[in-house]
Amino acid sequence: MIPTTWYRSLGIRPDEGKTVWLFFLHNFLLGIGTILVYVSANVILLENNPERSLPLAYGVAALAMMAVGKVYTHFEHHLLLQQLAVRVLLAVVVLTGVLGVLVYAGHSVAAAVAIMAGYRVIYLLTNLEFWGVSAVVFDVRQGKRLFSVISSGDMPAKALGAVLAILIHAHTDLLYLLLLAFGAYLGALYTLRTTLDLHVLDARPAARREREQGVAPRLQQWFGNSRMVLAICLSMTAIAAVTTGVEYTFFVNVKHKFHDQATVMQYVGSVLTLTYLLAMVFKLLLSGQALERVGVRRMLLALPVLVLGGIGLFYGLWFGGAGEGTLLLYFCGLYLGLEVLRRAVFDPVFLVLFQPLPAPERLQAHTLAKGFYEPLGMALTGLLLFGLHDSPAFSQIVSFIWMGLLMAGALYFLHRTYGHYLAELQHALSRRFTFEGEPGGAPTRLSAEAAASPAVEPELVKYLIGLLPDKATRQPAADRLTRLGAAAVPGLRDALSKTTDEALVRRFAQILGRIPLPASRQVLVELARQPHLFRREAALRALRGFAPGTADAAGFQALLQQEMRLAQHLLHGLDATADAPLRQALRYELTRVEQRVFGLLLLLYPPHIIADAQRGVAHATRERQANALEILDNIIPRSVYQGLQALLDLMPVAEKVATFDSLFGAAIRPQPIVPSIVQQGEAAFSDWTISVALRQWAPEPATLPQLLPHLRSTSQLIRASAFAGLAALAARQPVVYQSFLAAYPTVFPLVMSHSAEPARIAAAERVSVLKNTPLFAETPENVLSSIVPIMKEVAFQDGQQIFAKGDLGTSLFIPYEGEVGIFNGSQQLATFRKGDFFGELALLDAEPRSASAVAQGPVLAFRLDQDDFYDVMEERGEVLRNILRVLCQRLRRQNERIHQPL
Repeated sequence: MIPTTWYRSLGIRPDEGKTVWLFFLHNFLLGIGTILVYVSANVILLENNPERSLPLAYGVAALAMMAVGKVYTHFEHHLLLQQLAVRVLLAVVVLTGVLGVLVYAGHSVAAAVAIMAGYRVIYLLTNLEFWGVSAVVFDVRQGKRLFSVISSGDMPAKALGAVLAILIHAHTDLLYLLLLAFGAYLGALYTLRTTLDLHVLDARPAARREREQGVAPRLQQWFGNSRMVLAICLSMTAIAAVTTGVEYTFFVNVKHKFHDQATVMQYVGSVLTLTYLLAMVFKLLLSGQALERVGVRRMLLALPVLVLGGIGLFYGLWFGGAGEGTLLLYFCGLYLGLEVLRRAVFDPVFLVLFQPLPAPERLQAHTLAKGFYEPLGMALTGLLLFGLHDSPAFSQIVSFIWMGLLMAGALYFLHRTYGHYLAELQHALSRRFTFEGEPGGAPTRLSAEAAASPAVEPELVKYLIGLLPDKATRQPAADRLTRLGAAAVPGLRDALSKTTDEALVRRFAQILGRIPLPASRQVLVELARQPHLFRREAALRALRGFAPGTADAAGFQALLQQEMRLAQHLLHGLDATADAPLRQALRYELTRVEQRVFGLLLLLYPPHIIADAQRGVAHATRERQANALEILDNIIPRSVYQGLQALLDLMPVAEKVATFDSLFGAAIRPQPIVPSIVQQGEAAFSDWTISVALRQWAPEPATLPQLLPHLRSTSQLIRASAFAGLAALAARQPVVYQSFLAAYPTVFPLVMSHSAEPARIAAAERVSVLKNTPLFAETPENVLSSIVPIMKEVAFQDGQQIFAKGDLGTSLFIPYEGEVGIFNGSQQLATFRKGDFFGELALLDAEPRSASAVAQGPVLAFRLDQDDFYDVMEERGEVLRNILRVLCQRLRRQNERIHQPL
């Protein structure tokens, strides 16, 4: 059993452990088989004039790889991925047997070239099989964390193969190596079968919008319609050419230095062993973390930048008259550095780039890059080296010139690749259709009347604002204010500064958001900067229709930091409490922080990208969520992204706290969450969270004045909890209670007024009733608390009709005490008790009742009327979504019953 700390250090989550180690083992076995074939090929090639045989082998191997890549592409379109993966490994097993025959029977240059070509084909097939399966099993975020881990499996295997190369003394020993490779491939086939039992490889195409900028039509038959794939393929060609040239230079210089075949193999084997061990350590311990901290762009460009530096160093040594030994060390270091960078840095990032593509396009693009354009780069190098063979003094300096040019080209194309990668992430997240008025859709148009800003009497604006609280006149008044445009803005600004009604604040903000003028935007910006977080939410929601402005960016960045600090405080509170209701309330407050963070990001960065990402992180599909996080990682500050990722990820609260403390600094003695909630009150928290905190609060005489605003709150929940806390104080500390009443004489009338309230059922109990009703079971209590004010207590006597069949339905009923029968004539259809609900369709559509409801004994129930509920749904979209979900479930079950065989 691997310790959890090891999993955490490697970036592996507990639920991913089995899959990751299966892939690691699979890659380990493939690596053993491939390196043993590689050793066998190089032993024979270095025996037979490597200056000529190596370039020839590169060219022949490249042609063979291109041919096999084309065959693989054909079957990729005609077979399921799991079938293709199994058949590829079977083909590798057969090909290894063929190479064994060549090793046994042939000692010529032709046999050596054929063996090298066979090795390259095996390498290609195992690579396509392994990464094809990985690309479908893992999403882009998992790829960034795990590709370096699972791909490190072949590093110890290759180090082992390099050690075996040192021990090779006879040509016949190669047969034993190939036999071991044969067994390793059979083991890889078994692990593949086990992996396929755990995962369904779904590579079906997903419907997406057409790309706004695709590849030129004449190039689409080669690269598809993705510019990213085009850039990747061109960069892969250049990198493969340089990699082959560096490998050739290293091998040839070692051969010239030592001459003796055994010494050559010992030296080469030692360098290969060191290379693979360093690559393994870097991959396992550093690569994934470096990718998370540094980002895709810098990791992608690291290889060409550092290799260009290494090539520049060659010219310094060459013109400086460095000796043969110094140059050999240089060639050794260049080869080692290039291989470590390519395997530990470039390859994992290279594979991540394909993940935003649809699954079939992803597999096709990877096959194209590895099966055609990488071999093409090898073939170009082989051709150049073969042509320069007759001029050995001239060939080395020329080789480094064209390698430098090619790597500069790779740097350019990789820079372009990163931009196309972001475009692919955005394309993967974007809706197939956009709509007017939403980020990414058509811009909101201002009416001619509003654009002209006609002279309007302020009294008319004031009159229209006065109509907004009335349900009957609200919508016409809002529409007229919107049409008035700039003339309505001063009046709305003045009304915002005076009102304390949060529902009115939201309506004012909505109207201002529909007036796309600088003046209305400025009012909303001022509203967003207020410390009252509900007002900030209303302003941010209304500002979604405006383009980001650079003038306000610094202020929004400051608000962003405030929100992350609040999230840190909430997480500390969540980690410190074991009370289930308080923990649930704090989780809801964290979701509100998350929504406000996205609202601020919309005002700081391209809004269509942020809006797509926000929809993506809330999406049920894991791959879409991963693409959303990945695009955020590449456009927003690292600290904000890492904090937002911690909020969104399913990880222990303690780890989230540690993440926020590392990003924003740990508080020496963080303020306890309950007193903080009571102190900040409705300016920062929802009424349910405050009510839960008040029930747990143990006030001191010095902090009792903080209770005053809660005693006067317009929220039933907060008032009830505040008065309950006051009553507990009177029973526990009567002297302190009397002193408080004496210091604040206005409190006693409030206590008497609260005692006279007619409601039989407390507000907190009403929330509990809603929560235990299937219609609202998945809705957080913080949202349900907004329904409490519209819950009307209604009582019925035995046999009293609640509604009759054919009556116009406008209300939902939730029984609290007693039973209600549903009748169609004399036939009883159902019975509802506490925890049930009936008449729910009337909340969405006023239609005649399809049955009658009659009280069966005394009944106490709650009635929710349609008009009131529409107001709640307008403010709380979660309520409507949950109702639709439950109604769809009921409809689905009803359809299933209808279609069941008799």
